[in-house]
Amino acid sequence: MILFIIILVVILMIVGFFYIKGSTGNILGGIATLLLLLSMFGLIYHDNNHWGMKEVTKTTQTTIYSAAGSTQPFGMLLTQAFGTNSGNYILMYKAQANDSKTTVNFIGNVKLMNTSDKAATSMMKTWISDEMSKNIVESSKKKANYQLVANAKNSKLVTKTTTYQWDNNFAKFLFGIGGESGELIKKEITAKVPKETWLVLTPEQAQQLQKLAPEFEAKQKAQLEAEIAAAKTPQEKQAIETAAEEKQAQMAALKTSNPDAYAKLMVSQMKTLLGIKD
Repeated sequence: MILFIIILVVILMIVGFFYIKGSTGNILGGIATLLLLLSMFGLIYHDNNHWGMKEVTKTTQTTIYSAAGSTQPFGMLLTQAFGTNSGNYILMYKAQANDSKTTVNFIGNVKLMNTSDKAATSMMKTWISDEMSKNIVESSKKKANYQLVANAKNSKLVTKTTTYQWDNNFAKFLFGIGGESGELIKKEITAKVPKETWLVLTPEQAQQLQKLAPEFEAKQKAQLEAEIAAAKTPQEKQAIETAAEEKQAQMAALKTSNPDAYAKLMVSQMKTLLGIKD
């Protein structure tokens, strides 16, 4: 509407100054000039300061699932830092428990990638470069991070989106021609995961864990066999075997009776393997 008003007052100004003689034309032209200046000022002020609009923040929460799926007793969130000390991360998880692929959510952009692929890291770095080159301004308005929450039971993705919306119908009537309603101011995405039962790893750490876990199990088995072989009497050998079987049975029972406690134990062991300190 503001553009229509500007065109109209320009026409009135021309008519008043050039086609109507005497004071009537001067008055009409003067009023039209004043209206033109006010309209131009309003349009410029709106463009520069979003005059007539207000900031509206909407918060949504969705449940997320382990990037490792149900194959592990603990949860796993994969992250890749975006830039240096920027506080931005690519977050990798499953949007549904039975998803075959992993959702890659970076500051609002979602793609799918198989995290078991050894080229996952290089793919993500290439994707970062592509996304930034597409729209640097839009990307700068978005952030993604994660938070380890003590004593939490479930993991969730919290998204806070702040946009410009019209302050009133009159402002929308005047300036609502450029699709400005809904213009993004900022978007903040936070993955909140249980501290005790989830691991937050980089893709490199996840690949390292896939290699170290079997090695750790093989090492434990070799140590047990060495202890049995070193036993001096049949009774001592039997005692070692019985203790190992009981421990294995206890772990199996714990996994069934108290999955959270079992997950905590596994997370603690995995952190030790990877050298991760709380």
